[in-house]
Amino acid sequence: MKVVVDTDSLVKLTKAKAKEIVLKNIETCIPPKVFEEAIKIPKEEGYPDALLIEENLKKGLLEVEKIEDKEEVGEMTDRLRMRGGEAEVFRLYKSGEFDAISSDDGKFLKILDALDIPYLTPSALIVHLFKKKVLSKEKAETYINELKEMVSDEEYYLAIREVQE
Repeated sequence: MKVVVDTDSLVKLTKAKAKEIVLKNIETCIPPKVFEEAIKIPKEEGYPDALLIEENLKKGLLEVEKIEDKEEVGEMTDRLRMRGGEAEVFRLYKSGEFDAISSDDGKFLKILDALDIPYLTPSALIVHLFKKKVLSKEKAETYINELKEMVSDEEYYLAIREVQE
């Protein structure tokens, strides 16, 4: 599976200590704007998460991919009022090389849902790895519990139920 990830998802996976296992088992890319939002600016401001994410780039577990400018996709992001990292994530996904987008931004997810674009929230990535038998039930529950304070109650309970059933 090849996924393009936005800043929100990447930071939440990092804080939940699930980023490494996700990046080792799912081909993951970010566009330049997400690099800027998740690594460059936070690193300058002293956020330790940025250093952890940057290490994954150096190890080759995470890749920054350039975006092909397609006029019709640019017009679409403008019409949908997408900005920043989400706009670039969408444009990168539309390049046709990805299976899904990973985000936890409610407004962005509504757009993806309306356009029938597959997406996975951070907790859904963990559930996916559990179902692929990459994670044990206990480890999946641990990661989901680490995400609990950062995700909606609905997302948390859906994920924990998927793992416990």
